[in-house]
Amino acid sequence: MRKAIAWGLFVALAGSAGSVLAAEGMWQPAQLPDLATPLAEAGLKVDPKRLSDLTEYPMNAVVGLGFCTASFVSPMGLVTTNHHCAYGAIQYNSTAERNLLADGFLARTLGEELRADPT
Repeated sequence: MRKAIAWGLFVALAGSAGSVLAAEGMWQPAQLPDLATPLAEAGLKVDPKRLSDLTEYPMNAVVGLGFCTASFVSPMGLVTTNHHCAYGAIQYNSTAERNLLADGFLARTLGEELRADPT
């Protein structure tokens, strides 16, 4: 019994050791200027004030896609995001013969682009 308790205590302590050094959190853009020092220490090279203005670059390039974020990468409206965020659009455009999730897709012209329905 003592061995089991000691082992359980060891596992709990070992599992929590990494969180002592973690600087966790999700911050809203308006909070970033207040975090300038720790962000700079973590390696941020840009002025956090630039990230707090949602109407200026780069924050004005962030868009919502379903329940995920995405960023504009072209003036034509092309966005980049994670595949799981656009899964509905990928599934909508896939067939048994053309599995876009497995095989990928590249539109070489605007005419080859696929609609992102439904999102």
